[in-house]
Amino acid sequence: METNVDRRRFLETAGAMAAGAAAAALTSASSARAAEAPAPANAKVKILAISGSHRKGKTTAAALKIALESAKAVSEDIETELIELADYKLDPVQPGTPFKDDYEKLEVKLTAPDVGGIVFGTPVYFSNMSSMMKIFIEHWGPYKKSFALSNKAAGVLAVAGARNGGQESACQSIMAALLGMEMICVGDGRPTAHSGATLWNNAKDDIAQDESGVATAKGLGRRVAEVALRMAGKGK
Repeated sequence: METNVDRRRFLETAGAMAAGAAAAALTSASSARAAEAPAPANAKVKILAISGSHRKGKTTAAALKIALESAKAVSEDIETELIELADYKLDPVQPGTPFKDDYEKLEVKLTAPDVGGIVFGTPVYFSNMSSMMKIFIEHWGPYKKSFALSNKAAGVLAVAGARNGGQESACQSIMAALLGMEMICVGDGRPTAHSGATLWNNAKDDIAQDESGVATAKGLGRRVAEVALRMAGKGK
């Protein structure tokens, strides 16, 4: 008799646990669907620009401002913000160790639901991104599980001290990380459709003198905005 009672209790308990798990799964699915729900019709779509230059306010920031101005011109539904990593304390990442720097302040901005696109800008050092940008990206380890940046439009911009100073390879290095985050990487669009914006600082710190490079920055900003709007259900 006791064996039958124990078996009955076991089955009742197992059934309750299964029902609880099913309910939790339904709740989780509902939450996921709610997170993916379209934003209100009057909501703005934000485009961020991240400058990975140690030289605050110089040519990388100037090029990103050009991209943001172009993005904002696409639609009145677009708003923009420039973030310079030089304003934040970012330490090298030690896997499995909590961050003890300013990254949480940046994370709040990056993962905000209204952020539809991000333009990443870096000066070129030895045909690659700056150490500051690399340290910033290395904080994204947890996003390999949460995919908090998934489906945000992304573009990359690089500034070098020569016309052919490694801009493309620096852009591609950053893009490799963005693709690993499920971001939607875009180039500067038609008519040239380059993979990113490439600019030349002619040692005068006046990026506006590089007309062809400025054109790629404008195209990149426009294209990021267009894709971000489409992802938000506002584009054509």
